[in-house]
Amino acid sequence: MKATIWVVGLAATVFAQAAPDVAQEASLQERLEAGEVVSTETNRDGAGASGRMQVLVRAPARAVWEVIVSCELAFTFVDGLQTCEVLEDTGGRALVRQVVNQSWLIPTYDYVFESLRRHYERIDVRLLEGNLKALDGSWIFRETADGTLVDYQIHIEPSLPAPRFLVRRNINKGMPDMLACIRGLAGGSGSAALERQDLGRCPGPVSSAPTAQ
Repeated sequence: MKATIWVVGLAATVFAQAAPDVAQEASLQERLEAGEVVSTETNRDGAGASGRMQVLVRAPARAVWEVIVSCELAFTFVDGLQTCEVLEDTGGRALVRQVVNQSWLIPTYDYVFESLRRHYERIDVRLLEGNLKALDGSWIFRETADGTLVDYQIHIEPSLPAPRFLVRRNINKGMPDMLACIRGLAGGSGSAALERQDLGRCPGPVSSAPTAQ
């Protein structure tokens, strides 16, 4: 009898743990479908920071991809971008130099990163040289019936200390604004109203607006 009670108790515990996970997944999906840029993880580690965010883009993965890999459009969605130069591009691998100045409170960053690309599926980024201590991240694209789910992760650590409030701002506000801007530039907002909002969050100038799908 005790063994039976233990098994039943264990099953109830497993169910209780699984039920919140299902509810959280459903809530996440609802928020994505409503047009929200959802933060699933943010951390601050000393002078650096990391984050993971997701956004649903109502457009094919190729449309999102072409925005992200474009140096020209990077001036629109990357805050403080001053220089973007493709040093090498073999299709599956690219070397890109960027110069970024987001505030007079922090130094101008000049760095080269490697971009490993599996077309329309994944991009992995890692720092090669420059005045950053660390820069690595990934873009993952998963096409669904509603569009393309974009999963973005980034870890960045400056070589010199930066004010903590700027680190928090770059993760908590900068990343969602960038992803919303990319969605708007890809024509994947899903409505004219949300497209205006998305493009309004672009940190750089928007030369022309796409048509909402």
